[in-house]
Amino acid sequence: MLRTIEIPWGHGTKSFCLPEDRVAWVVTPKASPAVPDEAEEIRRAMRQPIGCAPIPEQIGDPKGKKIAIVVDDNTRVTPVNRILPVVVNELNCYGITDEQITVIIALGSHRYMTEDEIRTRVGEECFRRLRVISHEYDDPEQLVYCGTTIFSTPVYINRAFVESDFGMCIGNIIPHFVAGWSGGAKSIQPGISGKETTACVHLNSSLDWPTRFGNPDNDIRLDMEDIAAKAGLKFIINTVLNLDEQIVHVVGGEPVAAHRQGVAYAREVYQEDLTVRPDVVIVSSYPANRDLWQANKSIAAACMCVKEHGTVIAAAPCYEGAYSEHPDVMALGDTGPEEVFRMCSEGEFSDVVGATGFISAGVMRRMADIILVTEGLDQATAEALGYTYAPSLEAAIELAQNKQKGGVATFGVLTHGADLAPRIIE
Repeated sequence: MLRTIEIPWGHGTKSFCLPEDRVAWVVTPKASPAVPDEAEEIRRAMRQPIGCAPIPEQIGDPKGKKIAIVVDDNTRVTPVNRILPVVVNELNCYGITDEQITVIIALGSHRYMTEDEIRTRVGEECFRRLRVISHEYDDPEQLVYCGTTIFSTPVYINRAFVESDFGMCIGNIIPHFVAGWSGGAKSIQPGISGKETTACVHLNSSLDWPTRFGNPDNDIRLDMEDIAAKAGLKFIINTVLNLDEQIVHVVGGEPVAAHRQGVAYAREVYQEDLTVRPDVVIVSSYPANRDLWQANKSIAAACMCVKEHGTVIAAAPCYEGAYSEHPDVMALGDTGPEEVFRMCSEGEFSDVVGATGFISAGVMRRMADIILVTEGLDQATAEALGYTYAPSLEAAIELAQNKQKGGVATFGVLTHGADLAPRIIE
């Protein structure tokens, strides 16, 4: 008997069939009810913060105080346009005027968003009312040096944020293969950090990322939190979402304490304990669809739960290609990750940030044979980067089965790969 399985693909879906008795598991984020009133839940998180005093007590006399609010760019599903207006109106109740508020879009090393994208991201009301700027990670004039961390990382941070009197972040918590879980201090590093800071953190995490997957207290996360503290981050507002991108939980407060509580909530939705490593894991890159750099988050999750040297089938639209913001990386071809690491460490490759994504992907390709089903890369490009290319999920499944003795393979499916934290309990 065949089983039909549907996975996200961009803004739509793709379906495929597998023999029912060959499906080891299908993992999807757990269904969770949305909060009855999003605005009230956001206000509650602001008024009853975790691990710190309420915002008015921290700010004191609001007159003339500069407030910086960092928000995710559109590579994330954070419902910024639903959260930001509530936050701003609540700040107004504390005596903060719109003119005192600057919204900083945490681009990290990502491309600039268009004006229409920014308007959609922050919402029409906030776009009209507030000063909204985009972070530029490679412009020294926009950066301030804030010292070094406990891990000797040089800290360069967006000037507008550092020079504010009260800095806060709006983000979302999902699994992350390097930071353990997103949200919290990750809005600062890499969100509004300088190129040198981001290059250092990314390089340090690139070769041994599997040791950090799903661990919110790993060394890279701790480094990020030290960076955020030196930047002056005082308060976070982080969401946990369900499959329909509705808010399930909101946490607010001190950046570390509130984040860890948020991770506890997020585990209930996104973490799954498994006992079987199948021969093949089929994974949708959703919601990391922009390019291969983003899709690697989902591939990492699949590599963590497939059998050793098994096969990962990555259904990844990659609408903007492979490394659209780091074109020099394409010249690396299928160079081994240790060699690229050496090149970066010794100054032989200039785009260290881009190369670190390539290094992490190289580790993934050693863990499993990765078959790409994509619209954004042609076969020649995929193969030049060390991947196997397939024009469809059906073709990829046939390729994966043919690798197995007798053409019989067991399968696992991760429906929302960039949002899942599978754990193998052996």
